[in-house]
Amino acid sequence: GRALWWALAALAVIGALVAAVVLIGGRASSAGSGAFTDAAAKTAIQGYLTALSSADTEAIARNNTCGMFDALKERKSELALARLTSDAFRKQFSQAEVISIDKIVLSSSYQAQVLFTMKVTRTAARSNRDQEQGVAQLLRQDNQMLVCSYLLRTSAQY
Repeated sequence: GRALWWALAALAVIGALVAAVVLIGGRASSAGSGAFTDAAAKTAIQGYLTALSSADTEAIARNNTCGMFDALKERKSELALARLTSDAFRKQFSQAEVISIDKIVLSSSYQAQVLFTMKVTRTAARSNRDQEQGVAQLLRQDNQMLVCSYLLRTSAQY
């Protein structure tokens, strides 16, 4: 009789574990599909642009390392690159505000390319345009959205 009770108890525990995994797994996948909303992408990109314009090198490096920043043993080169990236951005713009998310292309439930438009205040009057388009590569990891890379789409003057 005792072996039967142990077998039933073991089956109950296994059943509870399977149910928990199914429930948690279901929640994770539904959260993944809705993660790249226009609002979430806009918030992440705006945070990155603000870090660039305010020379927040740690925030820039945290984004550029695409989720690996906390695991890096040595961060000097990433922080130096972040400083250069910020300097280059601030030579072009004193301010940038994301005004629209134009297109989100999902690579997976964790990665996306985002085309966006930003309103900019230029530091040098090379152009009279006050809007620019950019492309950002976003990664969703550990409940945060990171801008792994950002590229300004330049319009050539032919």
